[in-house]
Amino acid sequence: MRIFNCIFVFLFMTMLAFPLIFVDLSSNRVSVQENRMLAERPKLENIKKSPGRFIRDFNAWFEDSTGFRVHLLGVYEKIIRSKWLNSVVDFSEGEYLYLMGKHGHHYFADINGSLIPKFQGKEFLSNEQLFDLAAKLEEIKLYLDNKEIPSVLMFCTDKESIYPEFYPKSIKRGPEPNQLEIITRYLLDHTNMDIFNIRQALLNQKDAYLLYPVSRPDDVTHYTQIAAFFAYRELMKYINIHFPMMVPYEIDDIEINFDEKDISHVKVKTRSSYKRLDASFFDGVNLHRPFTGENHAYENRNPDLPTILFLCDSYASEQFIGKYIAQHFGKSIFIHFINTGHFEDYVNRFKPDIVVFQAVERTLKAFAYWTSELHIE
Repeated sequence: MRIFNCIFVFLFMTMLAFPLIFVDLSSNRVSVQENRMLAERPKLENIKKSPGRFIRDFNAWFEDSTGFRVHLLGVYEKIIRSKWLNSVVDFSEGEYLYLMGKHGHHYFADINGSLIPKFQGKEFLSNEQLFDLAAKLEEIKLYLDNKEIPSVLMFCTDKESIYPEFYPKSIKRGPEPNQLEIITRYLLDHTNMDIFNIRQALLNQKDAYLLYPVSRPDDVTHYTQIAAFFAYRELMKYINIHFPMMVPYEIDDIEINFDEKDISHVKVKTRSSYKRLDASFFDGVNLHRPFTGENHAYENRNPDLPTILFLCDSYASEQFIGKYIAQHFGKSIFIHFINTGHFEDYVNRFKPDIVVFQAVERTLKAFAYWTSELHIE
């Protein structure tokens, strides 16, 4: 393996060096393949007149003048279309990267594979980020406590935290506890907010149910509906501390249907007691709408039930946790955590009886960032 790695590094460095050595210095060049004139080399004296433009022009010329450029474009096309590559990585330029693991399992790796280091056990949130997040959560906790509003923070899991055994074997798995557990434990130790993640609850069910779709085109970036039910059950343990009369659904209260890929589709057996409110419900509210449907609200037939406010991502949508929560509360309001800077406005406007913060594992950096944007008066 070591010899193979050395050969691979040598070939890789050779591939990098050759195009640099054989840069095309000619002028008035045309690319038939791309049907355009290639960039001209900028004059060196232009660097004093306009440094910024010189850098842009030089970069364009260098990209167009790389040695063996036509040949490399041809090789690139062949590689992108190769059956071997498509059996290892699912990637299109400008899109997200998906890894292909054992038994056909696909894993979301984000742009440029940025989530891979997390699987390897490398630091996902820095000590400074964790410190700042804990301080801000404690500030939120104190603010809500003064209003006698309980608060909960729930972290959902990425697929590789539940099914690490199918992750590509060429990528070494990091030690336990994984980064999600480390972050959860730190926040528990440094804040008074109720904080938990759903990892163990899902690990307890993975032998009985498929908790994440196996591969694309199914949505491997989200858990399945049955996994969402177990996440809801875990959340209700914390909600019930404050609302003990609220009875969570049991497994016998839901109907589970499986499609041809064994992906679960779940609905509550009893008649739905809520309706989705029109988007006009958020008229006049400080709200950035990052994705269609990320911000939504529901009203129960029983208006005397308490109100719940979520600052969350798509893991709490109606397709997943939302449809259970909306059965228990008079109003259920879900706002993407990208809007956390307006949190105080939401509390004053909606007057929630409980607030739940929710973020999936891979969005913890974004969650920490947007939480830091909150400034309580």
